[in-house]
Amino acid sequence: MSPSTASISRTNEPPAAQKRSEERRVAYLVAPHFPVAVERRAQPRLAGRPVVVANERLGSAAATVLDCSREALAAGVQPGMALSRVEHLCPEATFLPPRLDLYRSAAAALFQLLDRQMPKVEQAQPGGVYLDLGGLEGRDAEAMAICHGQSQTIARELRLEAAAGVAVNKFSAEAASLSMGENRILVLTAGTERAFLAGLPVSVLPVGDALQRRLQLFGLRWLEQFARLPPAAVLAQFGWEGQCAHRLARGQDDRPVVAGWGERSEQAVQQFDPPLDSLETLVAAAARLAAALAQRLDTSFLRAGRLAVEVQCADGAALAAERILAEATADAGRLARLAETLLRPLRYRERVEALELTLSDLSTPSMHQLSLWHTPQEQAAEAHLRRLAARYGPECFRRGVLVAPEHRLAGRRAALVDWQ
Repeated sequence: MSPSTASISRTNEPPAAQKRSEERRVAYLVAPHFPVAVERRAQPRLAGRPVVVANERLGSAAATVLDCSREALAAGVQPGMALSRVEHLCPEATFLPPRLDLYRSAAAALFQLLDRQMPKVEQAQPGGVYLDLGGLEGRDAEAMAICHGQSQTIARELRLEAAAGVAVNKFSAEAASLSMGENRILVLTAGTERAFLAGLPVSVLPVGDALQRRLQLFGLRWLEQFARLPPAAVLAQFGWEGQCAHRLARGQDDRPVVAGWGERSEQAVQQFDPPLDSLETLVAAAARLAAALAQRLDTSFLRAGRLAVEVQCADGAALAAERILAEATADAGRLARLAETLLRPLRYRERVEALELTLSDLSTPSMHQLSLWHTPQEQAAEAHLRRLAARYGPECFRRGVLVAPEHRLAGRRAALVDWQ
């Protein structure tokens, strides 16, 4: 399918900010549904069939969806969903255990292929890379030609289909690529980023679950709504993470492309003297370590795809367990709950002298396919409400939002506002 460029009118950015942005050009190339694509390459019989890759061995009660094909998505399957539920939604699906070494090898091959041909390549996540296209400012046709050529090379050398987005920054380029299907390229002309991002849901923002819930509670469903808020109000209401997300929603992202690929991890250890004999105390310690690790990830704009726990006992024995996350995260609460899930089944014969938590499969915050942000039912309901609002007026509909969650008077904590 031939590539197409975006035709979006320029937004009114401050001249200085606009000039800085136009001095950059970034591409994001991604092989959509990477684990599924790699499995299909190894097993061609899976082509065109619904495929679900689990986050751990099949048959485990805790197994969830790590990745799924477009056919499975159409049946209502979502990453993170319990396999037991998937079996009812899509009984014809082929279920596969994860083969992480295979996916890592394929991701390394993708990076190495592009790294041989481009001056600066950064791994964003398995199957996704950023390319620095500095020097092609204002030359959209050449940027598209480069991405088209690299996509063809990936298809020829690795037998994987890729999509690409080109923009003045990482976030906009990734959003552009993930709004396209395989073998499609979208180039955003400098200055059109905010207009393009306006129609995307806030769930594309690479932020933690807690902030996503707060944005939804405030009735902020679209980046356009979020971007219109004054920066000072965003900082006061949503903190530092919200302020960073607000800049992304406005098409502002100063993160450079940093060349490199490799395994990264973060560890946190706590020694116990005297040794612990209480599982609850151990779980509480794990929660503190998870919070410290989450803070490190947020500071570095990273997310973890795997958590491992290791317990050192007084008799010298080491107990260990690990879990792959269906969706990479830096959310302290989620990491703490997962650590507890891993710690409780371990067989403790002696008291515990030390606890270590390790986060690995680290990547920069990334988005999923845009088709994943809302289920078909949510999209249909949203469209229906918009039609009703257009016909009868938005004042006929109200939504409840939190305006002062900590107010001492319950009646002041929430308000009804016009539906938008």
